[in-house]
Amino acid sequence: MPSNPVLILVDAVGGGLAAMAAAIAKSMGRANVSAATSHSTVSVPDEVRTALAEIGLEPSPVVHLDAKDREGESILVVDASWGASLYGGRGQLERLSNARIARDRIEHRLEQMLRTPS
Repeated sequence: MPSNPVLILVDAVGGGLAAMAAAIAKSMGRANVSAATSHSTVSVPDEVRTALAEIGLEPSPVVHLDAKDREGESILVVDASWGASLYGGRGQLERLSNARIARDRIEHRLEQMLRTPS
């Protein structure tokens, strides 16, 4: 079986989406995946942790993209084109519901991308 290159999932919002995507990818059997952000601050919101805990996962550690050695690695940007976003305003209910929606959309997108051809 050919080995897959390291997959770096990157966001521009502090790492919340990337941490979520990497955790989900790992749960799907993709071992060589990491999370990074291009945002100036690495910060995974509590609602990301809660949404992942609901399905038995924990967020993957996030590093700043500039700290990654990217040679030979595949980079995938997790952004609004995935239909996933985190709510930046006030209101715990809104923040958690957006994180749950993001989790589900990321999971569906990764299922399509990582599916092994039959």
